[in-house]
Amino acid sequence: MIQPFPDNVERAAHDWWLRCQTGPLDPAEQGRLDAWLAADPAHGEALAELEMHWELAGEVPPATAAAHATRARRRPARAWLAVAAALLLVFAWQAPAWWLQARADYLAGATPRALTLADGSHLDLAPGAAVRLAYDEQGRDLELLRGEALFRPAPVTADEPRPFTVRSGDARFTALGTAFWVRHRDGAEQVGVTEHRVRARLPGGRERRLNAGDAARLSDRDGIRPLGLDPAREAGWAQGVLVFEGAPLSAAVARINDFRPRPVVLLDRARRDAPVEAVLHLDNLDSGVPALAGGLGLNSLDLPGLTLLY
Repeated sequence: MIQPFPDNVERAAHDWWLRCQTGPLDPAEQGRLDAWLAADPAHGEALAELEMHWELAGEVPPATAAAHATRARRRPARAWLAVAAALLLVFAWQAPAWWLQARADYLAGATPRALTLADGSHLDLAPGAAVRLAYDEQGRDLELLRGEALFRPAPVTADEPRPFTVRSGDARFTALGTAFWVRHRDGAEQVGVTEHRVRARLPGGRERRLNAGDAARLSDRDGIRPLGLDPAREAGWAQGVLVFEGAPLSAAVARINDFRPRPVVLLDRARRDAPVEAVLHLDNLDSGVPALAGGLGLNSLDLPGLTLLY
C-alpha cells in the first residue's frame, strides 16, 4: 500500500511486528492481536507493509524508545520513499512483461501451461514462465526468459539428430535422453533431473553431467554446485500439486508464492524454520494456505492482495 497510515496505526503495527519477532504469542496476546486486526482492514495492511519493508531491507529495526522517536521524525520522508519504492516495483514488474511480449514464443498466465512442440518435445510452463524457441539446422535451442519450466524433449534419433539445449542466464543444459526442469532463483540458475541425464555448462569450460535424481545450482561466482532438492518432488507442480516434506516454513511460503498471485507474508519470524509436511493443490491454494497455517498453530488473515500468517 503506498498511502501512509495514521500515526497511531503505524505505531501499533510496529509494536505488534516487534512482538511477533520475539517468539510465539501467549493466548491473551493472540486474542488482542486478533481483535486489533479485525477492527480495521488497514491494521493488517500496515502490519504486512512493515513486514515486507524489513524483509526487503534484510534487517530488524531497533526497539528502543530513542529509535522509535527517530522513526516518528522520519515518517514523512519514509512515506515518500515508500511511494517511490512502490512505483519502482510496479515498473520493474510491468517492464519485463512488455519485453517478454516481444521476445517470448510462449508465455504462461496465472496457471501452468502444457505445450507440445513440432518435434514432439513436451514443455510444462509454471505460472508466469516464458520461453523463446531458437530451432535451426544445428540444434533445438530454447531460452527460459522467466520463471520455471519442465522439459521432456523428443529423443535424438537418426531422423532427429539435433541436440536439445535450454539456456537460462549464462547456463546451458543439454538433454541426454531425459526429463528435467530449469528455473532462475536467488541470482542463479537451478536444474533438476527427473529422468536420464543432463549436461550442465557455464562459460569458461565449467561443465558437469547430472544424473536422474540430481539437482544443481549454477552461478558465475560459485560454479556448478549440488543442490539438496528432490527433483521429482520439486516438479510436482506440473501434476497440480506442491509437496513439502520437512521443508522450512519460510521456504514453503516462498514456493507457494511462486504459484499464488496474492503473496503470503509470514509475520512470525520465530517460526521461519518450522518443518512443513503438506500436499497443496494448485487449484485450491486459497483453502490450502489457511489449512497449512492451522496445522502449525498459526492464524491466517486474507487482505486485499495478500495473506498474513501470524
